[in-house]
Amino acid sequence: MVFWILVAALVAGVTLAIIRPLMRAPAEAAATADADIAVYKDQLKEIAADEARGTLAAGEAESARTEIARRLLRVAQESPDSRSRDTGRFVLPVSLVMSIAVPVVSLGLYLAYGAPGMPAQPLAERLAEVNDASKPNDLVAKVEERLRQRPDDGTGWDVIAPVYYAMGRYADAATAYQNALRLVGEDVRRLQGFANSRIRMENGVIPDDARKALERIIVISPQAIEPRIWLALSKEQDGRMGDAAADYKDLIAKAPADAPWRPVLLERLAKLDPAAAAAINKDQPVASNDAPAAAPAAPSGPDASAIMSMKPEERQAFITRMVDGLAARLKADGSDAAGWVKLIRAYEVLGRRDDAVKALSDARANLKGNQQGLAQVEDLAHQLGLGS
Repeated sequence: MVFWILVAALVAGVTLAIIRPLMRAPAEAAATADADIAVYKDQLKEIAADEARGTLAAGEAESARTEIARRLLRVAQESPDSRSRDTGRFVLPVSLVMSIAVPVVSLGLYLAYGAPGMPAQPLAERLAEVNDASKPNDLVAKVEERLRQRPDDGTGWDVIAPVYYAMGRYADAATAYQNALRLVGEDVRRLQGFANSRIRMENGVIPDDARKALERIIVISPQAIEPRIWLALSKEQDGRMGDAAADYKDLIAKAPADAPWRPVLLERLAKLDPAAAAAINKDQPVASNDAPAAAPAAPSGPDASAIMSMKPEERQAFITRMVDGLAARLKADGSDAAGWVKLIRAYEVLGRRDDAVKALSDARANLKGNQQGLAQVEDLAHQLGLGS
């Protein structure tokens, strides 16, 4: 009801704005003409007075009277009084027609082209519709369109590459990572993303270009563990069992006892060199019952011996669950200094540097009263270059 009242008021205002000039113009014009006539009559009186006083010659007075008379005659002819009888009778009909026509025509157009039955749409609902319309595929399509127009946009390729990978479009992801590497430059994340995409395209087999990317990661970041594991696996796939076993033993020897990937490497080594794996297991100390486990318990599902034969995304998910389980335990009880060291190192190896920095901050907060444990955490932070 309020809407229609507002519409009626709006129509009335528009109609008044249109009709008002028609009704007021003749009266205003007549008033102006009367004023001009009065001025000219006064001028004629002044001329007559000047002529009587002798200040104005007879010829000049006659000439001035003639000019004023001419102006007076022109004003009288243009006065609306002479046309009021002809035009006045049209003002009222036109006003009535306009008063009726404007609202009727407006209402007709609204009913024909408007939507009077549409329910109200609050701002929150409209924003929700916009957000619903922004589906991932729509956003990807927009980025793809931009990249078609600007194929040298390295930032665009860098943004869309991990999205392709998450969508399972591994060939597109590999191409996007390759373009980002060419246009933006090399870094560990892009090289690892390219390698993972190529490995996934080959169903777990490590091709030459992926191997070269992994080798480049080691040059850029010598402390990186994941590319070394992949390279060891590539040697195993190439039939170089001795070299692969040597790499596994080297990685196990350098890995902390609580490293989440250490059991995986041990199981893999056991397939290639059972004696070496047995010797390592024999030398490995067993944790006491009241001490925290050396590594988070693996979730139910594949055992360690099958992890290295998993698909890349399955293996990554398995390791991520192990790390996230450790993070959840530390969130509940943050007094385990060894656990914080293990979590920070795991985040760094997985390339989750922001999480590593956050874990370092949480460890400092939880270990304020444990000077020895805090020293271990600070030493690791210095080794990893996580800052102050």
